[in-house]
Amino acid sequence: YFQKHRTAILRYLSGEHAHEEGTYNWYQQWEEWAKQQYEKQQQAAEEAQRAYERATGYQQQQQQQQWQRERARTTGGARQQRKATKKKEYVWDFNPDDPYAVLGIKRGATKTEVSQAFRREMLKYHPDTQGDASEAEKERSLERSKLITEAYRKIKAQMK
Repeated sequence: YFQKHRTAILRYLSGEHAHEEGTYNWYQQWEEWAKQQYEKQQQAAEEAQRAYERATGYQQQQQQQQWQRERARTTGGARQQRKATKKKEYVWDFNPDDPYAVLGIKRGATKTEVSQAFRREMLKYHPDTQGDASEAEKERSLERSKLITEAYRKIKAQMK
């Protein structure tokens, strides 16, 4: 087929071929129209997106402000109460700023010794092991367990 109609096919592909009604190029006009329609749709979509973002941003801002007002109203009393109660200062028989003294170990302790000391001290002072203790003793053991945990973290960080 190609060999038989070669000259007509090549003329048509090169653009030399004329339409029966003249040089009317309907595809080029359709392509321009389609491009214009696409651009209009893109602009409309972008505008809709901006409007949505403005609306939801405003709604989120209003909702967040409402939550903050509600939270301030409900927790305001608790916050003031916490400020009024000053944290108790405990007197310890060790230096609370020295993590090795808190765990009761020497400075050159190995990782195993540090871990064993941590477990030993936590078993003694963890609040959950203080079942029959008074409230004051439980609070003191809670503070002690916080010191033990912090000391353990500091020593482990130094060993890395």
